[in-house]
Amino acid sequence: MWPVLQLHAPRASRSRTEARTGPSGRDHAGHANSVLIVLLSLTLALLVGGIALPKLVAASPALWAHLILAVGVMSLITAAVQHFAPVLARGRGPGPWLGRLPWLMGGAGLIVLAALAGWLPWNMVAVAGLLGLGGAVAMVSWMLGLSRQAVGAPHPGLCWYVAAMLCLVLGLGAALLIPLFPEAHAALRVFHLHINLYGFVALTAVGTLQVLMPTAAGIPDPGAGGRLKIGARLAFFGSLLLAVGQTAGSFGLSATGAALWGWVLGGMLLAWLRLFRARIVSWHGVEPALGAAALGLVAAMSAALLETAGVLELASPLSIFLPGFLFPLITGAAGQLAPVWLRPGRREAWHDQSVAALGRWGGARALLFLSAALIPLFGYQCAGMPALAALFWFGMLFVAWLFRE
Repeated sequence: MWPVLQLHAPRASRSRTEARTGPSGRDHAGHANSVLIVLLSLTLALLVGGIALPKLVAASPALWAHLILAVGVMSLITAAVQHFAPVLARGRGPGPWLGRLPWLMGGAGLIVLAALAGWLPWNMVAVAGLLGLGGAVAMVSWMLGLSRQAVGAPHPGLCWYVAAMLCLVLGLGAALLIPLFPEAHAALRVFHLHINLYGFVALTAVGTLQVLMPTAAGIPDPGAGGRLKIGARLAFFGSLLLAVGQTAGSFGLSATGAALWGWVLGGMLLAWLRLFRARIVSWHGVEPALGAAALGLVAAMSAALLETAGVLELASPLSIFLPGFLFPLITGAAGQLAPVWLRPGRREAWHDQSVAALGRWGGARALLFLSAALIPLFGYQCAGMPALAALFWFGMLFVAWLFRE
């Protein structure tokens, strides 16, 4: 049973790791943590820019979506998975070459961005897709190798990361098919978007949330391991059915996919309500943002289902997903993990003080994020404003903390 994710390797484990990897092992781990801090800071900046700049700069919605998701989120998730997967498998981290993969993924996103802006020929999108696809396949292969080499059964959370990267493979594969089948452009684009949102991003997020929440609260969740083990396949197939249903305009397929996800999220939220209720509804801490992220994902999936049924019309599939789910997810995770990444090692009083500083008034920000998830469900299109205010608020806290430390 793995109720809490161990974020700090014990001293003995670090010694064994150094014995395997040689004297440069600690230096490489320190470099990887620096990369995580840089990518986290960059993604927070891109989240603000992706919401604020469209009001000032005329560009296609696809450009702003790729700025956030392809340049920021894809590279950050790749780096974060490289950080967590070895912990889950009790194995060694990525080598120097694989450790550079987050930058390759971000570079692929930049190529797409430049092509959408007209700065590069449109056929360069295929080059970017191949780079991203190769990176995703490399990540899947590496994680499967970790699983095979694990001493004992790996943490079931590893399956969620493998499934997430498989969804990215499918999403990038769909994008590569667009030039070959121009008549299917609209359908492939819809599948590409939804399998990346509800597959790649959501699977990574929920797989992490189920161990991050107990870690943040300092309260074990005895059922987390079992839920992760059973839920990985359900969530993966739920993502596939939801993406295919949205592509085909099939309410039945979308509803089946949402129902599979609903079982997974419902079990998690019920456990959280029982174990962490007081921490989630508090004014301070990172737990309120993590709770708001889970509810935001429920709202985003519900909106997708209602849109397929013709009951609701959204300006974009990202209208709830970004401000209501992704924003609280990244700010909540940043508040808990940034101190660990900045000063890896045994947990000390400084880590607790830093988490407290980054989580100050986290409950108030969570309410803003939650309002951003709910407002579009009532037909209003102004969800970005409260989420942007909360994101900017956290960004100021994060910058002040980072420069102080």
